[in-house]
Amino acid sequence: MSKKATLLISLFTSVFLLSVIFYFKPPSFLSSTILTKPLSLFNHNRVNDAVSSTNIHHHHRHGLRSAKFSRAAATFNQIDVVVLTEKNFSDFVNENQYVMLNFYAPWCYWSQKLAPEYAAAATMVKASNKAVLAKIDAAHETELARKFKIAGYPTMYFLVGGVQKILYDFTEERTREAIANWVNQKINVAVQNLTTIEEAKDIVRAKSVIVLGFLENYEGQDSKELAAVSKMHIDVNFYQTSNGDVAKLFHIDEQIKRPALVILKREDINHTHFGYEGEFTRSSISDFVSTYKLPSVITFIPEDATNIFENPMKKLWLFTGARSWNVESIFKEAANAFKGKLLFVHVETWNGGSTERRLACEFGIPDCDSAPRIVAYHTENGDAEKHIYHGELTLSGIKSFAEKFLEGEFPSKLGSETKTGIRLPMHSQASDASSVPHAC
Repeated sequence: MSKKATLLISLFTSVFLLSVIFYFKPPSFLSSTILTKPLSLFNHNRVNDAVSSTNIHHHHRHGLRSAKFSRAAATFNQIDVVVLTEKNFSDFVNENQYVMLNFYAPWCYWSQKLAPEYAAAATMVKASNKAVLAKIDAAHETELARKFKIAGYPTMYFLVGGVQKILYDFTEERTREAIANWVNQKINVAVQNLTTIEEAKDIVRAKSVIVLGFLENYEGQDSKELAAVSKMHIDVNFYQTSNGDVAKLFHIDEQIKRPALVILKREDINHTHFGYEGEFTRSSISDFVSTYKLPSVITFIPEDATNIFENPMKKLWLFTGARSWNVESIFKEAANAFKGKLLFVHVETWNGGSTERRLACEFGIPDCDSAPRIVAYHTENGDAEKHIYHGELTLSGIKSFAEKFLEGEFPSKLGSETKTGIRLPMHSQASDASSVPHAC
């Protein structure tokens, strides 16, 4: 058979295979292994280079390299976007109250698509002289990506005071206007009025953490106190209403004496609510919100160390090695029984860095111990108490231990230790790899 005939047969076969693939599978979700095989018959470097890097996931965990798009994206102006690395990150976020972070990967299609919109948003936000938009090459700055647990590109966080961080929901629009408006809303946070039941239902469906004040009117001292608290917790959505039907939707008795307040949280598909019973002052309400806005189980990362340790609630810590999913599930179920009473914290010593391993050592976990361990810890008036759980890691066992810890019962068989201080890993230490050991 002649070379010309062979080439024609190969061409026909490839076109046929591609037609079948495109018919049964959307082209934007084709893997590189599927496309590369039929196209490998053609020795065309430009096609092969583009196809070999194709790997799109609908959660944006991988990207599509597009040479044409990359050339177009390179022409926009990024003068107002600050480039952050491990070396300048800590100083920069400490010097700027509001910082937007864009964790991207150069090869990712969605990162490339976001880049010009993000740059334009940076210029728009710059006019307020309050916030700065920055970017981090997560593919190169792997330590920063690990600290923020970046699992997909692009991922955007809004930092307040270098500690408090808010995730930009990937379901939100990623246009320059949407990003700039979102940042400005966080900077100029305010309590919003809920006047109708329809509005309230939309808010409950859309927001994960909500604080609602049930007031006599939308002005006055109570409204001012609520507004002041909202500026202390910009990661929480604050609303106020004088409508009894709206209050009822948020589990507030419409006949209750005003002012009243409730915090509503959505975890998974369920909502839980906690009513406030203290004085309607900004300091008391802020303490209440700090306690109840957190999830049932907090996964420890160095950036959250200060917030966790400064929370006044008693804490139950779970330290796990690899393959501890069953214990983690039981721990979370136990946490649901103590919402608002105990703070449950999970430390992944196998997946974390030196800070997590050092913390395990400080809590008395043996070196390189991969078995799950639970430790109760609380500080009060400068004294610290630590209680290591030695029972079976069952739901009833953990709940019994937590109940005794909550009630102040510390029998010696629980391995109690008093006045044992923990050297807490602070945020500034976590950002500097040289300040913590590489192992326990």
